[in-house]
Amino acid sequence: IQQASLAPGDIFKDIAENAEFFATSMKAGTNNVMKTAIEARKLGLNLSTVAKISESLLDFESSIEKQMEASVLLGRQLNLDKARQLSFMDDQEGMMREILRQVGGEAEFERLKGFQRRALADAVGVDVAELAKLARQREGAATGVTVAKTTEDKQLDVQGKMLVNLEEMNIFGKKQYEEQKKTNTSLAE
Repeated sequence: IQQASLAPGDIFKDIAENAEFFATSMKAGTNNVMKTAIEARKLGLNLSTVAKISESLLDFESSIEKQMEASVLLGRQLNLDKARQLSFMDDQEGMMREILRQVGGEAEFERLKGFQRRALADAVGVDVAELAKLARQREGAATGVTVAKTTEDKQLDVQGKMLVNLEEMNIFGKKQYEEQKKTNTSLAE
């Protein structure tokens, strides 16, 4: 906390105010949440915003839909798959780095029209003001990003495949439900 030149009280208050997020994201002890709280604060955000982004990304169907809509409106490919994978693995710090990478910098953000900013904010799961903070802070935060190790990349690939399988199972389950619903309706008649 001191290395990041942040007030410890602000970090601990943020963690205390987001106890639910803390409880669900406690991967590898408290370090994960502490690092996430510090990174969020450096970006001018808090854990509740990180939690909101994570929840938005893990709502696969609407997240992918919003991502596709934003890609069309931005005129560039927006790919939040890695951010979804990291969120799925409770790597909130990594998720935020990936979101920063996808959002772009302040100059790029300033060139966007209002409707494009809203679409990008919706795809990420924040409001436009929070997205503006992310864009402004991207350059400063990006300098602290380290390249992932090969084993971590392999773990992400495995987790990504698991995520795809879960999505396929979800689609299959929905189809089964609809078929059962049709069968029940025809039997009732």
